[in-house]
Amino acid sequence: MSRFLFACYLALLLLLLVFQTSNCNDTNLCAPSSCGNHTISYPFSLESDPSNCGNPLYTLHCEKNTSTVLYLDSRKYYVQAINYNNLTIRVVDPGVKENDCSSLPDFSLTYARLGNSRREYTIFTSTNTRFDYIRFPYTWFQYERTGRKWFPKYKPLPLSQMIIFINCANPVNSPLYVETGTCLNGEKSSNVSLLMRSYVNVGGMKASDLMELCSLERMTLLPAKDYKNMSYKEIHSQLAYGFELSWHKSKCGSCATICYIDDSNRTKCAGGQY
Repeated sequence: MSRFLFACYLALLLLLLVFQTSNCNDTNLCAPSSCGNHTISYPFSLESDPSNCGNPLYTLHCEKNTSTVLYLDSRKYYVQAINYNNLTIRVVDPGVKENDCSSLPDFSLTYARLGNSRREYTIFTSTNTRFDYIRFPYTWFQYERTGRKWFPKYKPLPLSQMIIFINCANPVNSPLYVETGTCLNGEKSSNVSLLMRSYVNVGGMKASDLMELCSLERMTLLPAKDYKNMSYKEIHSQLAYGFELSWHKSKCGSCATICYIDDSNRTKCAGGQY
């Protein structure tokens, strides 16, 4: 019994330390670090920095002093940019190569793996954001406040959206399917059979939209924009540009429900505080 109580005490102490770190000021005694052409400031820090220099939930890694790496769900992504004004970070899957439309993501990444399901995006939920923030420190969208001052509404704005890679045994004629053309069809790789036709869907699809003799190969994220009438090469260039995630939850530790970004890029609680 005493061992169990001691383990509970240690777990509670760890949570308190995380909360304290998440609620402290952005300015601290540590000078910014650098990796390649990226400046690393609070809440981010490099793995090699002292432990008090950043929030441990936002630890980055420097690879060969040139590439900044973020691990999502234990998978490596290369950091393309960090915007400290609007609280976003842009990353790219290491398997996707610029100017090589035959390159594919190494990993699948879905909304659920970020802890931000499509349902959370479309429905206002009163979740305990403290514990959600510890498990999933990034979101693929941000909330903004709209409407009148005394009757506000909170609108989720997507930063990234889903792209689905699909293989089909037969040709598909559907606006939901974008053919990859010579980029993938007929290429000899472990991911695409010579007898299969390759397509992508951008923005999501229902289970009933999956055609007969088609299979989902992988999913990942790319920038949120209008991809209507885009060719696969154009879509792939956006995939290589990288997708954005928000780290505004690092400043939402005291919010009872969701928090939003105001016009000055500051985070505020939509409801009460703890």
